[in-house]
Amino acid sequence: MVEPQPQPLVCVFLKLPPSHQSVQGIYEIAWNVLLPQLLRLNNAIEAAQASHPPSEAKKIWSEARERAVEKVAELQSASYTCYHTAIAFLAFLHALRRERGNSEAYHNFLAYTHQVLHKIGIAQEAMLDFREDIRIVVGRITTILSSDANDISSFVTKSSQSLLELATGVEECNAILEGYREEIKEAQRQSLNENDNPPSEEEFHMVQEKWQAFKAVSEPGLYNWPVLKDAVLGDENYDGPAMSSSNLAALPTHLIVPLIEDNPLDRPFLRD
Repeated sequence: MVEPQPQPLVCVFLKLPPSHQSVQGIYEIAWNVLLPQLLRLNNAIEAAQASHPPSEAKKIWSEARERAVEKVAELQSASYTCYHTAIAFLAFLHALRRERGNSEAYHNFLAYTHQVLHKIGIAQEAMLDFREDIRIVVGRITTILSSDANDISSFVTKSSQSLLELATGVEECNAILEGYREEIKEAQRQSLNENDNPPSEEEFHMVQEKWQAFKAVSEPGLYNWPVLKDAVLGDENYDGPAMSSSNLAALPTHLIVPLIEDNPLDRPFLRD
């Protein structure tokens, strides 16, 4: 006789955390899409300048990369909200268990989610500005390089491809941010209505474990944003390996996530 399979636990009262992709996906795209395209554009500009007289193209590109670091910083800020959102919700769970009817932790959580939505919006706008700024700068550099009537067809081909890939990365990043926004809005629907049925022990522990897991993978120390920003800035300010496509593939394995001894989360990107 076949025994009936246990039914999956349905959350009736408590809200689940956002997807792990909210923090990991943003970081992955920044390292594996946005940075590589900046490196390829950098290499294309340097190669084109090698056969052209010195111009202001290098200065324009350097300034663009400085602005790009500011945009990446907004991504970092949005990413960090994942960790603090988990802390706020876990504090609410603690208060719910200790003293039902105490709404301070609940309202603190809701207040923080409003800040999160604001930071997500800023990050999305920053990504759109980043895409447009790089597009305009590459156009200006193309005009400068073509002013001496030399052939720059190779630069145009390479830069066009990089701009396309970069635009795709921005769209993917903003899609993840939008998904995170919707998940936070869903979490905001968490109720503290005294007439609601309190969560069962099974629901409470399951939701608590999931929020604790989300907090663990969102730990800021797992993600080396400073190294990423140095790589985006480039030149003498970059403390990592020389910036080129040949060593880019090695970056994630030893720089993206610092290894934490005896910690199962010591891998670059974890999935739900």
